[in-house]
Amino acid sequence: MKKKAPQKSMSFLKASAIQFLSKYINVALQLVLTAILARLLSPEQYGVMAGITTFTGFFLLLGDMGFGPAIIQFKQLTNRDYGGIFVFSIILGTVLSIAFAALAHPISWFFRDPSYTSLCYLTCICVFFSAANMVPNGLLLKDKKFLTIGLRLIVTTVIGGAAAIFLAYRGFGTAALVWNLNITAILVFFWNLLSIRKQLSFRNIQVLKSVHTVLSYSLYQAGFSIINYFSRNTDHLIIGRFFGSAPLGFYDKAYKLTSYPIQFIPGILGTVLQPYLSAYQNNKEKLFYYQMLLTRFLAIAGSFFMYICLLCGGDIVTIMYGSQWKGCIPLFLILSGSIAFQMVMNVTGGILQSAGRTDLLFHQGLFATIIMLVLVFLGVFSKNLYILTACVSIAFFFQMFTVAYYTAVKAFNHKIKDFIFPVIRILIISSSIAIPQLVTRYLLHWYFKNSILNLIVYTLVYMVLFLSVFIYTGDLKELTHIIKKR
Repeated sequence: MKKKAPQKSMSFLKASAIQFLSKYINVALQLVLTAILARLLSPEQYGVMAGITTFTGFFLLLGDMGFGPAIIQFKQLTNRDYGGIFVFSIILGTVLSIAFAALAHPISWFFRDPSYTSLCYLTCICVFFSAANMVPNGLLLKDKKFLTIGLRLIVTTVIGGAAAIFLAYRGFGTAALVWNLNITAILVFFWNLLSIRKQLSFRNIQVLKSVHTVLSYSLYQAGFSIINYFSRNTDHLIIGRFFGSAPLGFYDKAYKLTSYPIQFIPGILGTVLQPYLSAYQNNKEKLFYYQMLLTRFLAIAGSFFMYICLLCGGDIVTIMYGSQWKGCIPLFLILSGSIAFQMVMNVTGGILQSAGRTDLLFHQGLFATIIMLVLVFLGVFSKNLYILTACVSIAFFFQMFTVAYYTAVKAFNHKIKDFIFPVIRILIISSSIAIPQLVTRYLLHWYFKNSILNLIVYTLVYMVLFLSVFIYTGDLKELTHIIKKR
């Protein structure tokens, strides 16, 4: 009898292409759904939702506990271990959803808005199913089932978004956005569970033993995620508390717009990285080589998106959200100045996870959070939302140096300049291309009255100049050559 041929593993480029396509479609769908919902809901209602998601984000991190990346990293885990960790996740999800319900009144008090109470009760559904999903999702990533993940992402986005639009149209307000989270979490959980059900064994499981196997790795990962959460969300908490729901709505929409390019490229690579690069966890030079390859690529992509947003920020906000969101424009322009730095940093987790150094990831996150907290509180003292937003943008720049230190120096025994200089060089070149157009747009006031026309013309001109310069410098040719070889 012939042996069954081993299943060929999907290549990194193919996996990235599938993730890229699914994310591209998903971002396009999100933009359409957001454009519709922004015209059905007010900035204040979005501000309330931003306040809720700030707290749910923390509980979702507690629900994951770093077990997702640990499942990918630990090759020796058995189906019984997966079953044991899955049972633990169900118990944890139940505890967390009850705890979140208990915090409904304190959260309402914090934001000085009684509407938060009932909305927090409703959000408990999302908290439970998200925690229960950590094992199924980790197994899909470990098995490199990126086609399944991509298809799931698109289908659940459409169904959840359609439900939110219907409920918003029927006058449910912020609850429509909460139901979007709930429906999506439920669909993702059952989709994932059906996809990996044969890999879970519940016979003679030892829950605590299985959890303990990955605990040392997952705790550092969880610690980083929690610290990174505070780094990313302190600004929302402060604005919601001291400035109110409407300013928080404007800020959150500006923040979300700047996050789309980050979801689009680094978010894709970050998902794909660990299942592939974990094979090189004992080869520091190989991992650093891949990190710098990604860093240069992300610096180029990030600088492109950054200057498109700076050139056409007002047009993008108007097209996306409509005239009632004009208060979002200056905030979006300020935050856009940090896009390149955020993109460069966004794959740090995947690199250090692959190296098995979640301890360094934790320390990097800790120092990055301290930087963010210091600058956010400096912004609060100004009592000016624009200054606070500028402080957030500056914090992302300084956080890049923590990434350089804990990856290049601590993990891979290189120098900080080996990481920083390639990034700065690319940003200088990009800035020299963009400055003439920025002068034309904002000092000479050469633009059309039509926002769509402005976006098309300025994007095309900058793109042609950008590609021409980086082809001339050889950066794009070199990166393309390396990617083809790999």
